[in-house]
Amino acid sequence: MGWLTYQFLDLSPTEKQDRRQTLDRYALYAQLSALVPLTAVLLYRLRKAISHASWLGLNAKKAGRQYEAVPGSPVLKERRLSSAGVWAARSRRLRWWLGEDVVLAGLVLGQRDQWIVGLLWTTWLLFISALETGEDYLHLTKRLGLVAVSQWPLQYLLALKSLNPVAYLFQTSHERVNRWHRVLARITSGLLSLHVALYLNFFVKTNRLYRLAEPVVFFGVLAFSGILLILSTALHPVRRYSYRLFFIVHLIAAIIIPIQIMIHAPPARAYLLESLGVFFVDLVSRKLDTVTGQATLESISGTSLVKISAKIPPSKVDRFRAHPGAHIYLNVPVVARKFIGGASISHLLFEFLFNPFTVAAVDGDESGDLTLVARHYGGPMTTALKRFTDGSASSDGGAVSTSASAGSAGGGDGAGNGTRETIPLSIEGPYGAAERHVSLLYSKFDRILFVAGGVGATFTLPLYRAVVKESPTTKAQMVWAVRSARDATWAADMTTGGEEAGALWKDDNVHIFVTGEAADPEGTESLRRRTHSSHRGATVNAGNSEGDGGDAGAEVEMSTVGRDNRGDRGMAQYQLKRPDLKKLVDDLFKHSQEERVAVLVCGPAEMARELRMHLGVWVNKGRSVWYHKEGFGF
Repeated sequence: MGWLTYQFLDLSPTEKQDRRQTLDRYALYAQLSALVPLTAVLLYRLRKAISHASWLGLNAKKAGRQYEAVPGSPVLKERRLSSAGVWAARSRRLRWWLGEDVVLAGLVLGQRDQWIVGLLWTTWLLFISALETGEDYLHLTKRLGLVAVSQWPLQYLLALKSLNPVAYLFQTSHERVNRWHRVLARITSGLLSLHVALYLNFFVKTNRLYRLAEPVVFFGVLAFSGILLILSTALHPVRRYSYRLFFIVHLIAAIIIPIQIMIHAPPARAYLLESLGVFFVDLVSRKLDTVTGQATLESISGTSLVKISAKIPPSKVDRFRAHPGAHIYLNVPVVARKFIGGASISHLLFEFLFNPFTVAAVDGDESGDLTLVARHYGGPMTTALKRFTDGSASSDGGAVSTSASAGSAGGGDGAGNGTRETIPLSIEGPYGAAERHVSLLYSKFDRILFVAGGVGATFTLPLYRAVVKESPTTKAQMVWAVRSARDATWAADMTTGGEEAGALWKDDNVHIFVTGEAADPEGTESLRRRTHSSHRGATVNAGNSEGDGGDAGAEVEMSTVGRDNRGDRGMAQYQLKRPDLKKLVDDLFKHSQEERVAVLVCGPAEMARELRMHLGVWVNKGRSVWYHKEGFGF
């Protein structure tokens, strides 16, 4: 039947029972259908693993008669020009195109693959909502709501951090899976909006608006109001104003709304209980994986950075060592909140504060201290951390203040402020797919570029070190752009896995670019002394930018300037020029066409977007490129 032929039908009890059975059946179909793409991925990966095992066995038998082709060899050129090679290049171009941003009026509205998959899944759910509804208007109305709720267990599953089987299946992090949670949330919200609109139309046309005050209907209205509240706080301007508001509303509504719908629509209880079960199992798992230890906090002089050195139990140290570039969620426990009134709103707010921070380093000795670096943006968490380093919370907060010689944390040139505060902090993690990145990078790629802006180096630096340690012959380089030279001093004395202090500055393949030297000549001189005293290899380029570059959370452009050979390579070289990410990318591809290139970036959105644009030119030329952008939020 057509959409315009639906009518308000008076059904007999038997017909209503048949309708209920049909509703339940199609809701189950909708839920089970979501397993089809996941099963397809699982079978694909299984087939790929079997093929790889067979290939390894075949090569073992042919040992001595076959060699590993190197970039530039005729064998790889022949593969590239073969039919399989041509199709592989087309596949890479398609995947790259699907990963492009969809931009409207300057706002990024997700990626193309999200829109395509989202539209296809919406079409499928609308189709399954209309099947076998005949001319029954209420059947269609009820079906839309029940089909939407049948997707909620998967929707909750896609949002999990600790126990996320989808992340494991796709061999990625929960942040990458969360983007599909957002897609599915918008789809189900759209279906529920249709459900509400059709029911309101029914009440108006049949003069039954009074039913909105009935408990069953009223709880449905409350639930939909909660969904609208989530959607409102998820708007980009609201998130930028207060991400914490969105997070708290999201968390509370995720628990309350299913309970309200259980009262509103009892037939949907099974799906709602599944959703809540998934939510609470993950919550318990996260709590069990959270440890509380003493942490030393110090502010880095002349910057808005706070350096955190946290002790964790030995049982967890190895997990962090195996996850370079991983991140944790940090919380200020009750015992450290004494500077806040116990009955205040701020005290309650900290129960919801679990901020993500990347682990910059794990000490190589047995202590296993984690090093974190946070930039103060004015939010409640970083404000609290900054407050501890200023000593303003010491008298009430149970923090232990210790005196140190000025700059003791930074080699005597201002990295510290002379006072360290020790407080307990709760750490949950590690998270992320970083452990897969390391083995993938040095085994699958011939040339690797790490690009960081500001505190984004907390992600790229551990990965760079891990790759170089595991495979010293790997052609890897790291580019780090900072607003001020002082922003790089936290990495000066950092050691991991037996590294000596200052090892970073002895690496010819690490290039640091200072974008705001004119505003901080003392900071640049500090970094100059570090690099010169450590080694004459690391390159520090000082430039001048029109904005504040180097911040991993601000959308500004980085100044990356070229090397000046007129002076000491270990000394800071002053060049006033705009960033040239295009040259940086082009230099990656000056070598053999058969080289596989990996690029990892963590920094401002504009920097990552420009870098991806330049890489896209080479992808369209058929080059093999793997690109990863690290970041939190959306």
